[in-house]
Amino acid sequence: MYGWPSNELLGQPTHIVYPSQEAFGALSEIAGPILGSGRRLDIELQMKRRDGSLFWCRMLGRAIDAHDHSKGSIFITEDITERKQADEARKQLLLEYQAILDNASLGITFTRDRIFLHCNERFGEMFGWDVAALLGKSTAVIFPTREGFEEMRDRIRDVLRQGNRFDTETILRRKDGSMFWCRMLARAIDPSDPQTGTIYIAEDITERKNAQEELLRARDELELRVQERTAELATSNARLQAEIHERKLAEEQIRYLANHDALTGLPNRRLLEDRIEQAMELARRNGRQVAIQFIDLDRFKPINDRLGHRVGDLLLQAVAVRLRALLRAVDTVSRVGGDEFVIVLPDMQSEDAARETAQKVLQALAQPYAIEGHELTVTPSIGISLFPRDGSDAEALLACADAAMYHAKSVGRANCQLFTPDMKP
Repeated sequence: MYGWPSNELLGQPTHIVYPSQEAFGALSEIAGPILGSGRRLDIELQMKRRDGSLFWCRMLGRAIDAHDHSKGSIFITEDITERKQADEARKQLLLEYQAILDNASLGITFTRDRIFLHCNERFGEMFGWDVAALLGKSTAVIFPTREGFEEMRDRIRDVLRQGNRFDTETILRRKDGSMFWCRMLARAIDPSDPQTGTIYIAEDITERKNAQEELLRARDELELRVQERTAELATSNARLQAEIHERKLAEEQIRYLANHDALTGLPNRRLLEDRIEQAMELARRNGRQVAIQFIDLDRFKPINDRLGHRVGDLLLQAVAVRLRALLRAVDTVSRVGGDEFVIVLPDMQSEDAARETAQKVLQALAQPYAIEGHELTVTPSIGISLFPRDGSDAEALLACADAAMYHAKSVGRANCQLFTPDMKP
């Protein structure tokens, strides 16, 4: 886990596995009173491997004898880097979605393990809940009975595990206890991993249900009412068509948001990796190369801190526009977080062609930006990796390009660097 042979690690001071002396000292201040009182230490923090790279770790510790510190302590550590990254990515994605979802006319919610994680305002209004009060509660609160909740839970689970969309009409309960007819659509975010959660779209169809019941009764009424009922049916049909269209738009919007950055509209990391895989497959068939350019904006943070997030967001959007204008139709530009962008250049003939494109990016992004009365300048640091030379999958190519980008920063920023093996990804 720490990159040390166990025989070399024995006898070393424990601070060598911490990012800094300050981090070691901070933990000591926290852990000392806990271990000294005989309690168990349970903490998540960053640790350092032998090569200097950092990783997230869960640490459990307990003093062997709380009354005799000379006997030492026992620590158990677990690498939780992937879990922390996944949790942060999901949290950021859901926060970005919330602003858009709140404007939807249908109720939309995200759940995991049948717990409400995020809801738009319309969902809260439909069920009579304040959204903040609903978050963290079991989805059972919107069902009339516990038995009904468990039956629906099993039905949904079986459908979603097969990768299909669940679609049903059922009676649900508002906070005040009143019941209403609801159409519920559900789809797993990732059918292969239930822990990623589920998206639900809810629609109050009480009026439509009532209209259908009226139409059934109308068949038994006098022929004198037939014409009137036919007109009502036409009106209901038009309304249903409009509702179906609106649902389709909402579903399309969710599919789009799952693959694009909410701020810039660029492909997100999920879609980026798919594009890289497609480009590598084409390169294998054609005997060409794929270039990955990892871009980080120099000195973006001071601008964002000084002028505020609104100006920072507008600057990121302007950068995205310039990058789109530079590239070919077959190229992909993606925002992977903060002020970091990635460009995928398929069908590259040589390293020189990849460098040429990077130089164009350097020149274009270095031009001043006029943002809300401010003339702003940022420069990019660019790292380049090539397929198949530097890796055979998207993860490896991105890691190499990222390492080359950090090398570009270390040698003065505002330049591009091609990955070499001495740059450890």
